[in-house]
Amino acid sequence: MCNICGQTLPNHSAYANHIRWYHKDNTEYVKKVSAALLKNYDKKQGEIITEEVCCEKCLKKFEVSFRESKRKEKYYCSRSCANSRGPRTPEFKKTLSDKIKKMWTAGHYDEIDYTSINKRFSSQKEREIIKYFKEKYPDDNWTSGGRLIYEDTSITRDMYSDKLKVCFEYDGIWHFKDIHGQLKDKQRKDNLLEKWCMEKQYRLIRIEDGQMENIEQLEKLIYESSNPLIKVGPSYDKLL
Repeated sequence: MCNICGQTLPNHSAYANHIRWYHKDNTEYVKKVSAALLKNYDKKQGEIITEEVCCEKCLKKFEVSFRESKRKEKYYCSRSCANSRGPRTPEFKKTLSDKIKKMWTAGHYDEIDYTSINKRFSSQKEREIIKYFKEKYPDDNWTSGGRLIYEDTSITRDMYSDKLKVCFEYDGIWHFKDIHGQLKDKQRKDNLLEKWCMEKQYRLIRIEDGQMENIEQLEKLIYESSNPLIKVGPSYDKLL
């Protein structure tokens, strides 16, 4: 029995451990052991590194901390980007893109009953464009993502440069076809973005998916044209 707290112990070894851990100040001992364990862990896993990385999905830059031996090949800025990354093989992406374009042309999207309102459509081409301008024209501060609050509505821009006062939108089929009952709201936000650009004196360039010959075509529209509003693609005329 412990003379201090009256607890009954089964043997002398249990009694000794009880005194050591319950009635003795082991603060310094615990600190010493913890420091040794941490030093050994640092030696095995490497020092902690803080580094700026780029989101694999949306290309947003952010900081992460990791051990030298724990560095990942890919990072995502949010759970949303990580969960929506989808299949990574180029073959699958091309097959899916061709299938979607074929169904859209045939008008099948007007007949399909979608059961999931969370189905996402991502554009590989859009990500390629953003990466291209960020890497080739870093001094122009090309930015992607983020949102604006305009007339009590949240609107976004695919890519923009505050320095050049240019906004760019790569418009997929959901800007022209009512896929999830979202078309009315999507077009309302498109109109608000155009209105915002006019008010803030930003040039706005909109290109319909599949209507751009190459990135150099967009380069010329951005750096050589002075038109305040440019729309490339036949579907814009159908909205009038």
